[in-house]
This record gives sequence, C-alpha cells and structure tokens, in this order.
Amino acid sequence: MVEYIDQLISSLGPLGLLVLGVAAMLEYIVPPFPGDTVTLLGGVYAVRGTQPWPLVFLVVTLGSVLGAAINYWVGHWLARRFAAHPERSYFGITHARLEEVQARMRRNGPWLLLANRFIPGIRGLIFVAAGAANMPRFNAMVLGALSAMAHTGLVLGLGAAVGGNLERLSALISRYQYAVVGLVLVGVIAVLVRVLARRRTPAPEP
Repeated sequence: MVEYIDQLISSLGPLGLLVLGVAAMLEYIVPPFPGDTVTLLGGVYAVRGTQPWPLVFLVVTLGSVLGAAINYWVGHWLARRFAAHPERSYFGITHARLEEVQARMRRNGPWLLLANRFIPGIRGLIFVAAGAANMPRFNAMVLGALSAMAHTGLVLGLGAAVGGNLERLSALISRYQYAVVGLVLVGVIAVLVRVLARRRTPAPEP
C-alpha cells in the first residue's frame, strides 16, 4: 500500500504537499484513515529532495492543527447540546458520561493534548473531550501544535534514517503501529484492573 500511495502523491507534483496536509487532518476526523503512513512518506520526500523540508514540516503541522480544531469544535458543540437538553444522549453518550470525561480532562487534559499526535486511533477523541470540557481553545491548540511539531520532526528524522527507502519505511511503520497499539492495550488493561479493584473494595463502615 505504501508504494501505491507513494506513486499517487508523486504523480500530483506540487499538489502532493496538499495531500500530506489533508491526510494529517483526516486522521483526526476519521480515525481509521492511514494518516501516519502518508505523513511518514513526507519525510521520504524531504530526503529525496522532492519537497523542501520546511514546507513539508509546515503543511503537515497545519493539517494536524486544523483536524484538532475541528474535533475541538465538535466537543464544544456536544457540551452545548447537553447543556440545553441534559436528558438526551448524543452518539450514544449520556450526560453522566460526559461529566466523567470532563472531570478527567480537567485533571489530565494538558498532558493528553501534548502527547496526542503520538497516539493513533484516539488522538482525535482527545480534542473532542477537550472541547466538551470547555478547556481554553487557545491553550488546547497550542499544545496540539507542539505535539504536531514534535511528531512531524520525528517523521522527517525517520525519513532521513531510511534514506528514502520505502521497504525500510514500511517496516518502521509496522513496528511503530504495533508498539503504540501494545501500549494502548496495556493502558486499557491497567484501567480495567483499577476499576475492578475499586468495585471489589468494601465500603468503610460508618
């Protein structure tokens, strides 16, 4: 698949940069979209000299921030809907569940926003939660931009490491995705164990 995407973007010439930016945006809005794969190709193009490094860095970062901003707006809209109609549920989310998310984001939100770009699959939901928790928009976007800049810098570094070799890039993509999925699963299991332990702990007698 990487070779096909490479040929498609290369055939577009200068418009290939637009594809990189749109891909970075879509992976926030449509989590199954393989944005990481397309973004990593940007590092290869920079090494090949097909596209200038600063421009690749800027376009991918801006695409990520735009996708994050859209998700933040969705979360903010969701919070306003619940404020007007707390008895309803939206997208399967109840008002009680929203309040839990809001409380967690107020505790851990800044760290999650700062790390979001390195967490495939749920990075977009982090900004939806930030918007729903009414976190300051400017702060959320700044943290999102810092995360996007760090991730894009890593992408360009990986592109340099493989020297434009697509086979090595494919191997790096697979290892990265497996590692992140593994870490997410460990985190989910840890949370489930903690919840179960709390439920089994008897309440103190009055």
